[in-house]
Amino acid sequence: MDRCRYSIPTLDLTHNQTFDLIIIGGGINGAAVARDASLRGLSVCLLEKDTLGHGTSSRSSKLAHGGLRYLEQFQFSMVKETLLERDRLFKNAPQYTQALSCLLPVYRHNKRPLWQIRLGLWLYSKLATQSVLPPHRILSANAVLAECPLLKPDQLSGGALYFDGQLMDYDLVLANAQDAIAHGAVVAEHTPVTDLITHNGVVEGVHIQHHGQVLALKAPRVLNVTGPWSNHIARMANPNAEPLVAPTKGVHLVIRSLGIPHALTLQHPRDHRVFFILPWDDHTLVGTTDTPFTGNPDTVSVDDDDIDYLLDACNATLTQSIGRADIVDQFAGLRPLQHSNRGTSKRSRDFVCTQSKPGLFHMVGGKYTAYRHMAEVILDTLLDRTPPQHPLRPCITAITPLP
Repeated sequence: MDRCRYSIPTLDLTHNQTFDLIIIGGGINGAAVARDASLRGLSVCLLEKDTLGHGTSSRSSKLAHGGLRYLEQFQFSMVKETLLERDRLFKNAPQYTQALSCLLPVYRHNKRPLWQIRLGLWLYSKLATQSVLPPHRILSANAVLAECPLLKPDQLSGGALYFDGQLMDYDLVLANAQDAIAHGAVVAEHTPVTDLITHNGVVEGVHIQHHGQVLALKAPRVLNVTGPWSNHIARMANPNAEPLVAPTKGVHLVIRSLGIPHALTLQHPRDHRVFFILPWDDHTLVGTTDTPFTGNPDTVSVDDDDIDYLLDACNATLTQSIGRADIVDQFAGLRPLQHSNRGTSKRSRDFVCTQSKPGLFHMVGGKYTAYRHMAEVILDTLLDRTPPQHPLRPCITAITPLP
């Protein structure tokens, strides 16, 4: 899957320019809302302080999946909706997605025994009501090793072969933004929001830094979809605002290709967290970690503990030793999980759209695969609470292919 190349037009915004909707944050959610809104007939301005997809949206596990492990947390509706969106991606964005075979070996010391995996995959397939992927298969230990001889045979009790998807995360951001631009949206990179414009308690726009100038942009709806930076934007409106997100750090390692024919869905021996070893772009991708992060989102990075955690996971499962010399690249991103007192792995991956002040909305949480659905729900929420002054077209992103 070759990376697509788009050129975002260089634009000169003007002081007091007015839009129907201003979106802060140029990740996948901001780009998807901009696309949906422009297709419906709204005038849209999408603002990104860096470049599109620079943050979390280009630092994912590159998976289009429903989230098999969330079934044990009884998040059935989220998994069902995400599986539906996975299959819509195959239909509407085939140039950015592809089917991915996944091998899930089960060892006797694993937290999740084979019967639980069998039950989970049966339910997973039942929830994927529109899937065109092949059915899953339960495998014996010998069959698992035949599919991937690199796996350690000791205490292997069996496994499963199932199918999900792989996506080009960064390119999907650009494709959504480009289609938004094609339908009239204004997209501005390197344009940070410095403050919110508030009058009588109502948010009416934003101040921005643009080409060395401070400008005011006006809109009856301002949407904060900045992910890990959401708390910062919320505190522009209220310095004492409760946190919207409590980010967790996800680290991935890119290593020399192991030549594996399937993605491996594995359990870390230390904490039983699910991690993946994936074929990716002529290399192998290993990830991910899930640790709390309280620092400045601009400073997130990979540290030695992250590397050790992932290498230990590989070497506990594979017969081929993986070391630091095998690492050719590494990257870290932040999941913008809803703020909660629950542990990181147990925190909901679902999303929420809230309104902190008239005119100001925040979207946090969610899974990459469901970005189109989330954009539709968010925009419906905004338009329900701030009805437009002119008729709009209905949402068509579920049936409209990406360019």
